[in-house]
Amino acid sequence: MADMLSRATRIPTMTSLDRITPALRSPLLPLALLLLALSTVFVFGGDRGRFYRVGYHSWISSQHLLLAVNISPAHGFQRFERRVIDDDGVTHYRDVYNRFPIGGYLLMKAAALPVSGNPSVQIMAARILMLLLFTAIAVLAYLSLWRLTSNRWVALTATLLAFSSYHLLYYNDMTANEGMPDFFGVMLVFHGMVVFVQEGRFRQLLVKTCIALLLGWHVLALLLPFVIFGLARDLLRARSACATSTPPSVLCQVKRAASALSRSRCLLLGVVVLGFGLSILAFNFTMEYAALGGETPLTELPSFKSMLKRTGSGGIGRADHIGWSSFLEGQFRDIVRMFIPYALLGEGDAAQGPAWLPKDRVVVLGVVLSAACLIGSLFVRPRILFATLASFGFFWALPMRHNTALNDFESIYYIGLPLVFFTIVLLLARMLAGRDGVIAAVAVAAAALFAVSSFQMSGIDGYYAEERAAKAAERDALAMREATAGGTVIAPDIGGIRELLPPHAVSYYLNLAFVDFGYPSTAGHKFLVARRRFATDALLTPQNRHLFLYDMAGLTAWHRSTYRSVTSIEPLAREDFDVYLVDGTVYFLKEPCNRSDLDARFFLHVFPEALDDLPDIRRREHKFDRLDFAVGNRGLLFDGRCLASVELPQYDIAGIRTGRVRVDGAEVWSIAHVVQASKLISKYQSITSNEPVARSEFDVYLDGGNLYYVKEPCGGADTDVPFFLHVFPEALDDLPDSRRREHGFDNLDFDFDVRGVLFDGKCLAGVGLPQYGIARIVTGQFDGTDRIWEVEFAPDARE
Repeated sequence: MADMLSRATRIPTMTSLDRITPALRSPLLPLALLLLALSTVFVFGGDRGRFYRVGYHSWISSQHLLLAVNISPAHGFQRFERRVIDDDGVTHYRDVYNRFPIGGYLLMKAAALPVSGNPSVQIMAARILMLLLFTAIAVLAYLSLWRLTSNRWVALTATLLAFSSYHLLYYNDMTANEGMPDFFGVMLVFHGMVVFVQEGRFRQLLVKTCIALLLGWHVLALLLPFVIFGLARDLLRARSACATSTPPSVLCQVKRAASALSRSRCLLLGVVVLGFGLSILAFNFTMEYAALGGETPLTELPSFKSMLKRTGSGGIGRADHIGWSSFLEGQFRDIVRMFIPYALLGEGDAAQGPAWLPKDRVVVLGVVLSAACLIGSLFVRPRILFATLASFGFFWALPMRHNTALNDFESIYYIGLPLVFFTIVLLLARMLAGRDGVIAAVAVAAAALFAVSSFQMSGIDGYYAEERAAKAAERDALAMREATAGGTVIAPDIGGIRELLPPHAVSYYLNLAFVDFGYPSTAGHKFLVARRRFATDALLTPQNRHLFLYDMAGLTAWHRSTYRSVTSIEPLAREDFDVYLVDGTVYFLKEPCNRSDLDARFFLHVFPEALDDLPDIRRREHKFDRLDFAVGNRGLLFDGRCLASVELPQYDIAGIRTGRVRVDGAEVWSIAHVVQASKLISKYQSITSNEPVARSEFDVYLDGGNLYYVKEPCGGADTDVPFFLHVFPEALDDLPDSRRREHGFDNLDFDFDVRGVLFDGKCLAGVGLPQYGIARIVTGQFDGTDRIWEVEFAPDARE
């Protein structure tokens, strides 16, 4: 097989061209077809002036572009995400990020600098830069394969098929150092390796390697196997030279090995890489040390800790949470998606693999394809290059399994596997066909497939229901940019919309300001960015939909006014925080209060009168709306007081339960309040004037689509035990989710303290029934082990 593939890579050029049309003889035609196909990524691109691709794409893009645009002589060329001013007026850098070489950030800075006054155009410029690098990467892959196979059409087809994958087309415009800049460095060095092996041009390989190291660390995964395989080859050759001595001498082998190592270009390459890489790392540590005030020990620098975390050293990584089986399963799924052009994945979730392949077979296919590439690379000359290309993705992923390789975009560095696979298959096809015309036709089909995949990828954002909201959130942030220029901004509640607009993006749009993600107080901040609309004139962006900007002075005045109106009534409870309910809003007040109290966390569970009012299935399973919060995310520290507020949903509410919890989730205190207590009491006479549908420990009544429980005389012991309520529909399909369909009934269990009242020695609780046709109802009380009482009846039954 090795000889067959070798012959396929050395077919004389004129012999091949004699058998095909003259139009295919031009050496520029394959390159022109490649560039034409690659141009579709520019033509079919979406709104490149925004980050809005929901998820990790937006998170990484906004973070890395923010780091790039912040590079400036005014900031000592630091890479940081935001600035803050302390109480003494001293500027501090926050979220300093020097984990990667600076080269990729300088490229993004150069692209964004001419349009620095327009953040949307900056984003567009940076994304176009990424696409230009993507184009250059594909061209380098084509040129490398052309040199290796001596066949332009094989090189073109293999490149187009490999670059049509979901991962590459989705992340090709992600503005991140770890994306296209780093990837460009990898492919630049591989092309240098090809030239070095074929022509012995070692100096150009060193230059390309240094350029790649300035762009990112992923090239180390390519250099490591090349150096290892090269040293192994040199040592084997030295050992074979001693085989002719009589008798074979150990001393001869040692001398030959030492001589081989002293002359080894691969060893020299490794030494240069190590020295230059350590120099870049030292530069990064020095920059980070200076940004953090020059007092942070090396082991406490964020970059150093990140390095330990990503390699699992010192128990910092995520190995305890990511076992080898789940890690490898995820990797092989990613590998399969690198082999199949996006247009051929089929309808469905591209992140799960081909729609036409059962999920349990995807991993098996990944293992088979990987093994085929690794084994096949040993039969194609030069073996060292094909083996390096096929294996370098694993050399990066395996040591980094604690963190980095689990990121979806890291899959682009498995590009060597499909490149090797398609090259070998096409070489065999070329040998069997005996002419290039067939491969040229396949190349045209591959170009069309790439264009279709690129076109389909342009609409992938439509898969996300949050897409429109993400665009609106970016417009909100952009609207706040000029208003906050030069001011100090506090943005405590941004994390909750990170899927729509990551905190990095907020910092990017507010780049003219000093941004703090801590908790708000009146000291040191001029503006507040919040996710909620306060009823106050302090709102500076009334047109916004998701993020709102407030003048801190005006917002403080509003809180003072609110404080006076809230404290004019009695609270629901007095704990370390007093709890009030006023006009559909729950207030939490503490005085005196300090900044540490802003860390206080509360749970707030809202129970609707009718369970169908809850907005999603997850909440229906818990039977309440979860509005948990931290005081600093919902309130303000002013005049030595903390006042936080949470608006309740608009549907009819039966009751609420709230309380304070510790960081570990343990409850400190809790209270329950029945919102409709007065309404329940007023209905008592009309309810009990009718006959109940069932009698037991509690009499059960039906009235107006609601079920009521009545007992008299009644005391606290009667209401401490939870109630169960199972509603069986006439048609099983009326149940709102699969879990309930499995049980065959709606589970509406409840506690008395959020749905009932105790008054004048009587107990009364009410629950809204579903709107579908009901066949029967089973209800009672259950103490955890036994049912204390139980009744069953049809809705139209009467005793």
